[in-house]
Amino acid sequence: MSRIAIIALLASFTVVASAQLAAGPARVSTAVLLGLVDHKTMPLYPDEAMKKGIHGDAIFEIDVDETGKITASKPLAGDPLLIAASKAALQTFSFHPYLLNGSAVKVRSQLGFHFSVEKNANGINGHVECMTSIPNRPEQSPE
Repeated sequence: MSRIAIIALLASFTVVASAQLAAGPARVSTAVLLGLVDHKTMPLYPDEAMKKGIHGDAIFEIDVDETGKITASKPLAGDPLLIAASKAALQTFSFHPYLLNGSAVKVRSQLGFHFSVEKNANGINGHVECMTSIPNRPEQSPE
């Protein structure tokens, strides 16, 4: 390959990378984002929600900067009690940087927690799991 062809090829990669960076955060799937988790603390099931039998998903759209820190989180779905517990837990999350063409870039994704309640002979137990995929939902705040 000639020097001119190599230079042209490198220039085209630079233009593509610059265009992707200028377009805003790269969108990544929940699965990709979870693969980048460096540290996380799961939400605590709120006592009030458990006693009332409130369960379901708390879904957020999140922005992560080039260092792996969450810079914004917007609730998309979920009960207010579950959202509050989840938002507190999200503040503890950190990620490995997402690399695009060798450079760390900002990313946007969705992250969610599934809350479930079990009643048994000993009382009520709450369980929280990090969702590995998010059902197709409109990107708007819960009412």
